Parts: sequence; structure tokens; C-alpha cells
Amino acid sequence: MGVHTKKSIVLFCLGLILLCPAFADENQADNQPTNEDKYKGVPINTNDFSGYMETLKGQIQKSWYPPECLEHDGHALVKFSITRNGDVYAVQILESSGDPVYDESALEAIKKASPFAHFPAATTKGALTINYSFDTAVVNTGNMQNYLQSAERFYNVNNTMALDYINRAIDEVDGDINAYFLYGKRSKIKQALGDRAGAAADLDESKRLKAKYDQKRIIASKLIAEMEQSPYAYFSLAHSYDIAGDYKNAIEAIDKAIQLTELNNNYKRYKSELLQKSGNL
Repeated sequence: MGVHTKKSIVLFCLGLILLCPAFADENQADNQPTNEDKYKGVPINTNDFSGYMETLKGQIQKSWYPPECLEHDGHALVKFSITRNGDVYAVQILESSGDPVYDESALEAIKKASPFAHFPAATTKGALTINYSFDTAVVNTGNMQNYLQSAERFYNVNNTMALDYINRAIDEVDGDINAYFLYGKRSKIKQALGDRAGAAADLDESKRLKAKYDQKRIIASKLIAEMEQSPYAYFSLAHSYDIAGDYKNAIEAIDKAIQLTELNNNYKRYKSELLQKSGNL
């Protein structure tokens, strides 16, 4: 059984998230001096991959661009293997984030970062199998998350307190369009308190901010897709259109992703979902 090691690297992506890569080398149990080494009087660890792993983490970190989110943390666990020459194979999601774009961003990071360096010359290993955790945590939002959690805790228990906390959460983000969901939550609280007019106004504000957020995400995704011309970039663009309810452009984008690679069945399944949503299937 492997020994899991974690190291947090603090980076800010779009000023909103904290990236925390971690890996687990399933072969670390082998990283011990052999009897032959000890017999020679030189306890050399020929399977010391500490430096190699630091370099690997740096490559993956630079290649990972997770989707922006203010509402919740994210986590995906990816398993992959590396040959002595640094080539990657058998890449798979062990723990899904629940967000297809988040999962694909993790797989894309491994793809972009590879091939990795050749193994240290002295090692006896033929391959490495690694579990790599891709995690994001909401940051740079002051006490917004704490206030939001309190509002959710008091919702339908003490809605007056819930309203007070959600108001504080909204004040913390100061109109940031990424926090459109807060107005939707406040709308529900006001509805529970009998403030129908206030609930309707907040729902409208939530829709207005979300439309701006969707448009910003589409523009950014489209720019990246046009620059990179990669399957993942067009998949991400399709998802941006999907969230905005623009299924026609979403299908065109996912078609482009499929044209660029015939190997990803996830893209084909996603196209089927989009066709169902659009009523064309």
C-alpha cells in the first residue's frame, strides 16, 4: 500500500481559487536501500524520486487551468502511470468533481505537462503509478463563505438570521458578477419571509448577473479555443454555451472538439446530451 504525501502550492487562478496539487506514488514502498547497497557499505537509495516528483508537480501546476467558481470548492483525483522515458499512459479519473469541465481540465493538465523527464539513471523502476489530487478552494472573498454557510444553516430555521447573513455575504463580494448565485439564495430566503417583491427583485438581479457572467465566460473560452485549437478548449467553450442555454453554438463547439480528436468518447456523449437539451435528438 502506497504512502500518500501531500504538499500545498498556493496560486491564484483568476483571483478566485486556491490550487492544492497533491500526489501519491504507489511504489514508494520500494524506495528503500537494497541489501546489496548495505553490504557494499553505501546505503544508496536508487529509487529516490523526491526531486523528480517536485519537478513533475511543477509541470502539472503550470499546465492546469481549472474553471472559475466562487460558489464551492472543487476536487478531482486522477490516476496515471509514467514509463522510464517519461511517457504517460493509463490516465483515468478516480474521483470526479461532479463538474465535467473541472474533470477535463485535470486530464488536460496531465496531457499538456507530459511527457515528463526520464527517470533518474540509477533507478531500478520500470514505471510509476501516481494518484494526483486537483483541488480548488474559494479565496479572496473575505468572509463571504462563512456568511453563506451561516445563512444556509439558518434557512427555514430562523429566516431573519438567514437574511442577515446572506446580506453580509453579498456585501463582501460587492457586486461581483461571479457571485450571482447569492442573489438567488437571498430570493429564496425573502420568499420564505413573505417578501415576494424583494424575492422577485433578487431573482431578477441573479439572472442579470448570471447573464453577464455567462457572457464573460463565453468570451474567455472562445478566445482560448481560437488560440489553442485543442479538443479540450472547444469542449470548455461548448460547456460555456451550454450553461448559457445556447445549445446551437454549444453543439458547434463540441463538434469541433470531436473533429480534433476521435479518441474521447466523453465528448461524443456530451454531444448527445446537448442534442437532447436542444430537442434535436
